[in-house]
Amino acid sequence: MSEETVPLPTWLKADLFEKLLSEQFGDKYAGIKSFKPVAGLKPGENYSSIMLRLHFEVELKDHTIENVSFMMKTPHDFEMYREILKKNNMFVVERDVFLQVIPELEKMYKDAGLEVQFGAKAYEIDAPDEYVLLQDLKPFGFKNVDRLEGLDMIHTKCVLKKMAQWHAASANRLHLKGPYTQNYLQPTYADSMKDNIEQVADTLGKYFLKCLPLYEGYEEYSEAVHKMQPKIVDLIYAMNKPDPADFNALNHGDCWANNIMFRYEEESPEPAETFFVDLQLPKVTCVAHDLMYFLLGSTKYEIQLSQFDYFIKYYHDQLIEHLRLLNYPAAKTPSLRFLHTQLLKHGQVGYHTVLMLCPPVLLDRTDDANLTDFVTESDNGDGLKMAMYSNARYKKHVSAILTWMNNRGAFQF
Repeated sequence: MSEETVPLPTWLKADLFEKLLSEQFGDKYAGIKSFKPVAGLKPGENYSSIMLRLHFEVELKDHTIENVSFMMKTPHDFEMYREILKKNNMFVVERDVFLQVIPELEKMYKDAGLEVQFGAKAYEIDAPDEYVLLQDLKPFGFKNVDRLEGLDMIHTKCVLKKMAQWHAASANRLHLKGPYTQNYLQPTYADSMKDNIEQVADTLGKYFLKCLPLYEGYEEYSEAVHKMQPKIVDLIYAMNKPDPADFNALNHGDCWANNIMFRYEEESPEPAETFFVDLQLPKVTCVAHDLMYFLLGSTKYEIQLSQFDYFIKYYHDQLIEHLRLLNYPAAKTPSLRFLHTQLLKHGQVGYHTVLMLCPPVLLDRTDDANLTDFVTESDNGDGLKMAMYSNARYKKHVSAILTWMNNRGAFQF
């Protein structure tokens, strides 16, 4: 993608980064020789924000040049999205997670004798608009798995191990210190977004229900789906107030393929490191949320359901191991059987994943896909949403998932 096609914020200037770069290079720093922002992702890979890769040539006092790059996320100039941002402060939230929440969880492991990293370093600048600024992981060999292919067994297990470490540390933090004080982790805070989310769910639901007869076996689950659709937002919002009887932890909240990066060593197909990215929707709730959202939205079709129980067992093994390491009370540690009851109890997450996550994830890349057309009713958006809910890849995945959910009793409330 050429620089001309990148929607650059008018306020994005090199001098905003002078202080940050000066701190990084210390006494050696002389100034910024060049600054070039380019697209951080391919077209059609991100609907929710503008991702930029910021390239700097930094001149040092000995006249040598150092190349530095950062990843910056900024909001779309789209009224409905701006309204949601204003209500939910998603960029402020994500900066706080990277700058405050993650270091606390990583320190818990360090104190227990284990080095664990969850994501990239984050930075602050004095910007006039919303932003998240992160270390660029690409020079360190990190990359995504193709969302259209889905994660294989090795990559899925890497994510589940990192997810178990995240859940174990945050559950232990809740046990030791009580609820997080950040307002974005309180149930009432997310209520301000509910009208917007209902509008999106209603718009997407019309297309989903219209395409339902195209899915294999729809006669079996059609009635259940029609009953679930008008309730889905209330059911998902109910998870914002966690049930004390559940096994609760800080959930990533949006854990899918493009929000996970892997680093490899030499020619090994197995990742040496797994990092989470895009942490703007965290919430303290039952761990069933992250598990179902990730496993149903990001794994290869061949293993998605056939290995589901195995994946839950693998996650549980990792969870127990890390809870023990952190001296979490044995009496509060969930059994595998209990974890399965949590997945059944919160079956609505599967429906939410099918309705809102799978459509963009499983759609072939298109240069003109955008957030406005995805979440609103418009002439341009009609074609995009019909393509999302009726393409062969989506139909294959969702036919299997809806049948599986129906057979598990996941639609029964």
